Amino acid sequence: MTADATWLIDDRAPMTEAAVDQLDRELADSGPGSRGAGGDGAPTLAVSIHDAVIHDNRKWFGEADVRLDALVITGHGQQGAPESFYMPKTAAFARVKDDDRLQLGPGGLLAFHGTASHFLDILIMVSRDRQDSDDLATILKGSLHSQEVTGALGTMLGLVVAAPQVALVTAAIAAAGVLGDVAYRLLRKATGSTIGLYRNSHLQFRDGFGIGDHPGPAPQAFRVNDLSFRYQISLEQA
Repeated sequence: MTADATWLIDDRAPMTEAAVDQLDRELADSGPGSRGAGGDGAPTLAVSIHDAVIHDNRKWFGEADVRLDALVITGHGQQGAPESFYMPKTAAFARVKDDDRLQLGPGGLLAFHGTASHFLDILIMVSRDRQDSDDLATILKGSLHSQEVTGALGTMLGLVVAAPQVALVTAAIAAAGVLGDVAYRLLRKATGSTIGLYRNSHLQFRDGFGIGDHPGPAPQAFRVNDLSFRYQISLEQA
């Protein structure tokens, strides 16, 4: 594999010494249900993408169709099921004109719905849509036995073996970053035109999983050159 992907917006906050100390205290104080990746205390979250607009398709894609790929990675998974740690989503849009709003549906594009533990990584990518390219789920499935992906997912699997310590969680957060870069590079190889648009990592304790609107309530939106979008993280109430 080549060097790490370049993301137009990388909102990940560094794991400072203070953040690691806080994580250590929170893990020590949390109950068994919230410590393990499969515990009953792990919340159910939804991540949806909204108001995605291609402001100038000529600069980015010419006359080609557009695909949007999202990948959400969390520290919740099942032993023996590496694919349970991440959820890929691919949506394709035909004949997009300048300033067209992508048809994501009334509730937005649901990129993730499931249980989360420790962290929630969000990655959004846009590409030229080629009819012969696979969706992101298929692309990732084909890489599960690669050394880089096996190593990253193996680190994350450590979270389900026992109540994790801070070193295990921080290692899993770093491994999720590796998996995100791998997904970008594989998608770029498959499409020839992928742009790493956005990534962020919302921690459970420091960030409350990022529940809320990003970058803020509508109509606020991220704007990167000729693309804009926003996303929402919602907590499913019992």
